[in-house]
Amino acid sequence: WMASIIYGKGHFKMTSMYPVTLNLKGKFCTVVGGGSVALRKVKSLLAQGAEVTVISPALHPELSAMQGQFVWMNSLYKDGQLEGSFLVIAATNQREVNHQVAQWCEENQMLVNVVDSLQESSFTVNSAVQRGHLQLTVSTNGVSPAISKKIRQQLEQQFGAEYGVMLEIVAAARREAMQTIADEEKRRQFLQSLADMELTELLQQEPREDVEKRVRQCLSSYWD
Repeated sequence: WMASIIYGKGHFKMTSMYPVTLNLKGKFCTVVGGGSVALRKVKSLLAQGAEVTVISPALHPELSAMQGQFVWMNSLYKDGQLEGSFLVIAATNQREVNHQVAQWCEENQMLVNVVDSLQESSFTVNSAVQRGHLQLTVSTNGVSPAISKKIRQQLEQQFGAEYGVMLEIVAAARREAMQTIADEEKRRQFLQSLADMELTELLQQEPREDVEKRVRQCLSSYWD
């Protein structure tokens, strides 16, 4: 495979991205644009508890129907409108506007995702599978969202709802272990034993209550 891919006269150089999961609850996030792409971005931000502002002179009909869930600045983009944002998504269908947003964010050291320019983006949005506390994310560093989607669909088949249930059981057991196992080494051994119990397989074979009993029996074996 080529080390770089030629686009016109320039080169697209592979850049390693730092993998991170952001807590957006209560954070101010701004989407510049009001079309179908902006709609998807707004929905995903709202789903994570973000406080969303949309800057656009017009809104996609579905976005318009969602008014009340976000703040709408009914105007063309102007520098300075992004003040106070935690992160920004440039999602217009105008290259010059997206570039202007990217420049302002770079100058003001603000996180930005530019939907039509990986090179101008400081982060990409990963394709994700959510199973309760378990989140599996797939990234191609923005090279191929279609491949990310395909891998995500494969992961959805491989990791079912039982993984979310398993982590609920583990979280409850961990809380109890912190209160009832005073010895730090024993507590570490118990937590490791939980990881070795193949709880997801048990959940596919037994009722949740029976699996929880197994976990509690294991926990009690570490009590003094």
